[in-house]
Amino acid sequence: MKVKGIASFIIDRLVDRSNHLSQGRSAGAIGFINQEGYIDSITEIVNGGISGLPYRQMLSKVAKTDGESLLEIINQLPENAVIITTNPGKTGIIVGTGGLDIFNIPLISIGVKMGKAAGVGLIYPKKEYFDLSTESEDIQLHRLTAKTMEEEREILRESFNLQLNYLDICKELKQVDIPEGELNLAQIPEKEWQIPAIEVNSIDEEFAKRLVAKSTEVEQGREVAAIGEIIDGHIIQKGEIVVGGMGYVPSRMLASSYTDISGISLKEAYTDIIPHNIAIVHTHPGGTGVMHMGDAMAGPGSWGRPVIAIGHDKEGTIKGATVIELREEVAELADEYEEVGQKYYLAETPEQEAEIRKRRFGIAQEYTDLCKSLELK
Repeated sequence: MKVKGIASFIIDRLVDRSNHLSQGRSAGAIGFINQEGYIDSITEIVNGGISGLPYRQMLSKVAKTDGESLLEIINQLPENAVIITTNPGKTGIIVGTGGLDIFNIPLISIGVKMGKAAGVGLIYPKKEYFDLSTESEDIQLHRLTAKTMEEEREILRESFNLQLNYLDICKELKQVDIPEGELNLAQIPEKEWQIPAIEVNSIDEEFAKRLVAKSTEVEQGREVAAIGEIIDGHIIQKGEIVVGGMGYVPSRMLASSYTDISGISLKEAYTDIIPHNIAIVHTHPGGTGVMHMGDAMAGPGSWGRPVIAIGHDKEGTIKGATVIELREEVAELADEYEEVGQKYYLAETPEQEAEIRKRRFGIAQEYTDLCKSLELK
């Protein structure tokens, strides 16, 4: 939906909250566009934590989040929803499209300088922005293939030139003096969009070997991945094998290995095109397949699909394979991680802060307990 402007009282409330929090902390809320095209109502404002805004908590003001992946939560949002956040120390300009890829709704950034609103930036989901993200991923990976300093210098020059395109994606949003619109969350129609939990017990051994062979062929430490199809608990290869970076595989590259995602967001791809019975399969060079919080959030935590890791040594010997399935515990840990991140600022003593920090690490460690060994056959 086209946004013509945003109510001044919304800007004031969010800036006031951000100033109250201080310490460079952001604040955020879900806003709603009225029939005239103006944002005149918002949900309850949430406070930013040690890792930024708690998006699951913010979305919980509108949608059901208990036991849900981020994708399932986002798909409950009404069509007139927008995400509004403050950006302390900045002017409100938006120079990235990562949030668009995930939420696929307008994003609004309120810059805060010296305690006052410095500007309001707006970006819409657009085809060219998603393709720009794909191009950016490609260039970053291209840097790893450089054989000489001069080659890398040229790739960096290309990357910097591409970054200039991001300066033009943000438009300034007009602030208007309009009354607060009625917000009745009970009237928002419920959307039932669920991803079924699928048990995974085994993976095709030849599929795993192909992944490991590619992993040992490329630069040491680079992960490779592919989309697998789950049939009666067994995973077979479905997408092309793609080569990622050091310890990661770019999200758009991985999705595009299964299907063409040109001009669409990752949210659209995993909602409308990529079927539910797929799994994200990647390698862990130097490991045994045990995964961590980052793996869980890149798989079931965000997209509601199981994530599999194939651990191997530098000779290509497979050390193990594990899976983190779509389970309620993944969401529960994500919710607690956000809550603990906010408690950090409530600590009154070094001992209290130490306990909070230890719990954050403890939550991250508990994700490893969700790993289940897979049979290769």
